Amino acid sequence: MRSASRTEDRRRERRRWWATVAAMCVLATQSGCHPATYEQTYLHAGHNYAFRRAYPSVDALFNAFDFGHAALYERELRSPRSITRDVDTVLYDRVIGDVLRHPSRVTLDEAAFAPRYTVMVPELVESFEWAHMLHRQLYDVLSDTHVSDEQRDARVAEVLRYYRSRPDLALSSVPKSMTLMEGQAFSQTLRNAAPSYNSLIWSYHWLQMVLYEALLAQPPGAARDTLVQRTVRSFWTLAESHGRAPSVMPMSPAIAPRFSRRYPEAAAVFDNLHSLHDVVGDILASPRVAASAKRATLLLALRQYQDSVTSSVTREDWRAMTREMDVSAMGGTLLP
Repeated sequence: MRSASRTEDRRRERRRWWATVAAMCVLATQSGCHPATYEQTYLHAGHNYAFRRAYPSVDALFNAFDFGHAALYERELRSPRSITRDVDTVLYDRVIGDVLRHPSRVTLDEAAFAPRYTVMVPELVESFEWAHMLHRQLYDVLSDTHVSDEQRDARVAEVLRYYRSRPDLALSSVPKSMTLMEGQAFSQTLRNAAPSYNSLIWSYHWLQMVLYEALLAQPPGAARDTLVQRTVRSFWTLAESHGRAPSVMPMSPAIAPRFSRRYPEAAAVFDNLHSLHDVVGDILASPRVAASAKRATLLLALRQYQDSVTSSVTREDWRAMTREMDVSAMGGTLLP
């Protein structure tokens, strides 16, 4: 009898799950979105996958980072009332102890482990993926030994033009003030509920930006390889140490000054990307945003980070803002 009861419970759970998925699909259709937005791959170029060939273990970490973000959003949707327990203990321990230690060598399908999140806001999922692809293509440009330093600026400009060719997905290259991330009713919900996991995410962002500094500081060769290895060791120190983990979101002009001066458009895109990641985490965690309003609130946040008007600041103000912040609280800089 107990076995039959458990079987029936599982059937009811599956029926509830599929009913939820169906309702989300109906909501997506009624709200005018296009869940079938087609995916687009890398810009065809000779430098593609140069970073993966040169630093395969670091490249694999990026797959683990993608898991860390999507798994967080899924947990927030599934267990909104127990984020501290489910995110800051169970998920945190899994990511630190397993996912980051044994990252996948292939890109992950987020729908496989974050189905509610990917069904609820497919536009946001695609926008994140498009920006992450920009990250990887720029690492490739800076890593390719066949691209001279004089050629790099033209290659970076070409990759950025390709990124902007999808205005439905691309984030703005105009810097934003911290108001969007810090000044809304839902702001800081995640970092208050799950401070360890929030700092872990900021450690991800620190590594992603400081890697650019390592690649720009040295030409290809042993010295660059050593600097990349040092960067990764510093990441692990940040990720595994509650005392040294970032307590402020890493900002590109502060932690990646060379990259931000040379490629300010890309640096602003990435600061907007990382800020949007925080906003999404806060919206999903916040009890001030009703479950029925979360999708609309997430899409509004996406549009705000895509436009070049909302809470925009000049590049000079952006740099000044980061100078006023404590760079050591962001994880510090790699180079003097």
